[in-house]
Amino acid sequence: MPLHDTQTDQTERPVLCLDMGGVFFRYSFLSALAAWADASGTDADRLRKRWQIDGPFDAFERGEIAPADYLSHLRHLLGLHRLSDEQISAGWNSIYGTVNTDLVQLLGRAEVRTRFHRVVGVSNTNTLHADFWRELYREQLPVLDGVHCSHEIGATKPNPAFFDHVAAEHGVARSRLVLVDDIAEVTTAATGLGLRAHHYQGAVDLAAFLNTL
Repeated sequence: MPLHDTQTDQTERPVLCLDMGGVFFRYSFLSALAAWADASGTDADRLRKRWQIDGPFDAFERGEIAPADYLSHLRHLLGLHRLSDEQISAGWNSIYGTVNTDLVQLLGRAEVRTRFHRVVGVSNTNTLHADFWRELYREQLPVLDGVHCSHEIGATKPNPAFFDHVAAEHGVARSRLVLVDDIAEVTTAATGLGLRAHHYQGAVDLAAFLNTL
């Protein structure tokens, strides 16, 4: 069905779910390691070897532990004992780059918007990160009808509970969600849960995918 076809009843239109980090905006955790190394006088390679996505990281993204507790965990994990919570937070939030302007322009096209009941962001993130990038990208975020964050839902994608929450919020079945994510493992898992999914590699490819729906 072409993008310009607007005959589908609104209640039957799918909800387009766009991953935030890696799709809507660019980011790199290497920037956090570099910031912590500079602030602490530590070698960045040493921090890179100690850094890991571990149980506390996942729990933080599910909103299960408080920011102060996670910052304390980072302090011990990376040996940043001389840094304050404020300094660790500053490094934690230094990872963000530019907004994907090609995507924003695509989403601004009327023939794209009319294809969907809603166009929303979805993100595995934590309260420190989300509060920061909501302010950082405040001028571009209104192109979305909302953003669903894992720390607010209590589940991370591709957990079925994450998608079921998003679907319920918009009054559609899980099968009416269309996920766009830059991680192939996530899109593969989402497809197995009945969603339509696209592994994001650029706005041109995304536009072509939307034409296949």
